[in-house]
Amino acid sequence: MRSIVWLSEPLAGVLRERLTAETTIVSSAREFLDAQRDAKTLLFVDSTTIEDLDGSTMPGPVIGICDGTLQSAINWLPSRPWLSHVLSSSMLSHPLAGEHLNNVIQSVSSGQKLRLLDWVGPTMSGRRVRLAQASRRAERLERMSDFLNSKGVSARTIQHLRDAAEELLTNAFYDAPVAAGAVDQPISRTQDVKLPDDDACDLVYGCRDDLAIVRLRDPFGSLTRARLVEVLSRCAQTGMQVEVDESMGGAGLGLWRIFSAASFVAISVVAGRHTEFLVGIAKRGTTPKPFAFHLFFKDGKKRTRSVETSVTIVPK
Repeated sequence: MRSIVWLSEPLAGVLRERLTAETTIVSSAREFLDAQRDAKTLLFVDSTTIEDLDGSTMPGPVIGICDGTLQSAINWLPSRPWLSHVLSSSMLSHPLAGEHLNNVIQSVSSGQKLRLLDWVGPTMSGRRVRLAQASRRAERLERMSDFLNSKGVSARTIQHLRDAAEELLTNAFYDAPVAAGAVDQPISRTQDVKLPDDDACDLVYGCRDDLAIVRLRDPFGSLTRARLVEVLSRCAQTGMQVEVDESMGGAGLGLWRIFSAASFVAISVVAGRHTEFLVGIAKRGTTPKPFAFHLFFKDGKKRTRSVETSVTIVPK
């Protein structure tokens, strides 16, 4: 896979050392847009170059390298629908960088079905469970915490992963069915939610020497890029003074906390089929803290009525 890189120095040099494929480094918008490419050519831009591309058409996947804060990176998204991948500049020098870039490149270039669990590698020690009932999530989160603790994961990282899992499970059981149209009104958190066993939420958690993860996949595929960007942008406002969004059960601060705590977040949505989050936290911290997020949104055929996910709501 070819790469076209339009970054300031020394970022261009650091990135070039991380890339194994053919790389073309350019120094102007005209060179960037005129460089030979195809739909699989990976395009790299940074804080000094991205604004010069506003209004342009990007024929291939774009990775933005941000030397600012997470708030700055989130603010890149609303006006740039072609931007789905952002890494902090500190991620390029992090020990995870080589593996992480390779995972992203393989995912955007393979043309095959995306498998986010491939990102964690074969040395991950973990558990995989299916949850069909919302009221069982507290018990599972306790067991997740105990497992990670037994593997030597720090209390702080365990708490971050537990918070992420709780937020994602709550969204999957209470918000996603509403957004997908499986139920016609918001579901109170005082009620329990049951899904068919075949459509249970798929939860994975685990760790290896350098990384701890939680991954959740729900059967609804109701999250949209527009909704995600709207929530994150609202939370990224100066001072974090955000208004509660009553239509979706909160202000979206839970998602913002996931992005803020994670070393990387990857989201894969096939509309009407599934929403999948992979949240990774590096066990070895660096300063400044790295961050990365990757958005994979794809249209999907809506399931026929006979196999659509049914939702049973009962009092707790």
